Amino acid sequence: MSAVRRYAEGTRVTVDSSRGEITGILAKHGVQKMGWMGSPEGDQLMFELGGGSYRFDILKPTATSLRERDGHEYTYPQNVDWETKADAEWRRRWRANVLLLKAKLEFIQSGDTTLERELLPYRLLKGGQTVESLISAGGLPLLGSGK
Repeated sequence: MSAVRRYAEGTRVTVDSSRGEITGILAKHGVQKMGWMGSPEGDQLMFELGGGSYRFDILKPTATSLRERDGHEYTYPQNVDWETKADAEWRRRWRANVLLLKAKLEFIQSGDTTLERELLPYRLLKGGQTVESLISAGGLPLLGSGK
């Protein structure tokens, strides 16, 4: 039994090309203010749309994190070029984010959903946190399963 391929696995499209494509998609959907920021941990895309500010965090994989996650899949993980795998995963994550943003914005534009429904996790709050990061940190009380 073979593993299911993830979207854009094996892509050769560069991160810069994906960044450019996202810029075009955002402009097509009326975004006039956007910016990119990069760090060793990953990249951030920030933009304004419909009166709100949004931030997408794209985490950069490391050779170590991929070996910890995927090492069990190999008989000899010490013989795997984890740096090359990390570079490939970085390109794949960017391609997946192109698909994600394009689909969400197209769906919003068609009137089949709302900006709030599709982009709420990425909405920036006062203080610079996103709704998603506030929930993850436990700062937003949610109804739970009672566990």
